Parts: sequence; structure tokens; C-alpha cells
Amino acid sequence: MESELPDHMEELVDLQWAYDAAHDIVKRLQEELAGVEQWTDEQQVAWRDAWEDWREVGEPLQDMLEHYAETLGLDVDELRAQVEREAGHDPQPAGT
Repeated sequence: MESELPDHMEELVDLQWAYDAAHDIVKRLQEELAGVEQWTDEQQVAWRDAWEDWREVGEPLQDMLEHYAETLGLDVDELRAQVEREAGHDPQPAGT
């Protein structure tokens, strides 16, 4: 069954890249708006849209990870780590 994984890895990695890019936008906005006491309507819309974009990528990514892990008999956290490595993430030390 694990032979099916490479067929889907590209799709999972593409979703991970989209998730990372959306998350980077949320983090950038968070940093920009951290010291602002009262957000403008435009800032609120920008934050909401960025957060929604991030969530809209995150949910399908999580669903696909769970689906493939279950289908292929893999641990979802191990599959997630594999996808993150393939997407260029630095490995996390154990216990973080």
C-alpha cells in the first residue's frame, strides 16, 4: 500500500506549500498589526481574509493527510512530518 504514497505526495506537498504561504501572510499581518490599538476596517478585512485563506487550505490538507494515513495504514503525524520535509521544512527536534 505504501507504494501509493508517492503518487499523492506531490499533491500533499503542493497543499503544504499553499498552507505555508497563507500562514506566512497571517504571520506578517500579525506582526504589522501587533502594535495597532484600533484596526481600520481595511486592516480587519485584510486579517479576516488572510485567516480564511489559511483555514481554507489547512482543512483540505488535514483531511487529505488523515485520509491517506488511514488508507495506507500510516501514522498521520509521521505522514505530516514526511510531507513537511518534502516541502522543505526544517526537521523539528523530538518533543517540540
